[in-house]
Parts: sequence; structure tokens; C-alpha cells
Amino acid sequence: MRKLYTLLLAATTLTMIACNKETGTTQTDVMNSLLTNKNWYLDYSITGNSSKSYVGQSTYFVTYLKDGTTKDSDGLTGTYTVEVIGNQSQLHVQLKTASGNPLEVIYNILSVGETKLVLSKVVTTGTATQLYFTNK
Repeated sequence: MRKLYTLLLAATTLTMIACNKETGTTQTDVMNSLLTNKNWYLDYSITGNSSKSYVGQSTYFVTYLKDGTTKDSDGLTGTYTVEVIGNQSQLHVQLKTASGNPLEVIYNILSVGETKLVLSKVVTTGTATQLYFTNK
């Protein structure tokens, strides 16, 4: 009976470990499929108690391509990856500025769907800015 209990415990542990690895991969795959090959237009941003609307204006947009590259309306290009770090989904973007300097931006993905994307970022220190995008 003791051997059966030990075997059952080992099998359960291995199953849980295997499922956890699959869940992270599945999560990033789903996010990538929802994110890619769309122009995401910035509708509004919120920093602390201050919000700014861009609805109805010619505004900023970003496109994440299936090949792992990105481009935006400011002319910045680079690469991106979707990762899960400590139970937080993140979008890591490696860019080059107009002057050729490298720039890394890390966004926490708060929500991603077929037509809506919500990201949060903190520039060094301070209050996080939440960015609300839609694709049109």
C-alpha cells in the first residue's frame, strides 16, 4: 500500500509540473495569436488620476508582426517577445531610436482580446501608465 501511495504521489507531482510548463507556453501562444498582424491604435492613456483621450484623432499605432518584429507610427522598428514572468504576462520590445540607440520597453499585459489591448508600463520609477488600444 505504501508503494502505491508513493507511486500515486510521484505521478501526480509529475503531471502538475508538466501541466505548468504547458500552461505558460499555451498562454504566450494565445496572446501572440491575438496580438499579431493588427494595427493597435492608442485610444487613451491613464497615469494616476490623469487620463488623456486620443479617440477621433490621428494618433499613435503599433503593429506586432507574426515574425516577431514590430513597427509603429513614429517610425520605430524592432523585435518583441511575449513572456510570462512570475505569473505576469509581459511584452518585451527591443527598439532602435531614430538616432540608432537601442531601447528596451517592457509592458505588463493587463488584457488582450480580438479587438482590445490594455498594457501597463512604468518608466524607471513612478506611477504606472495604462495604455488602452483597439484595432480598427
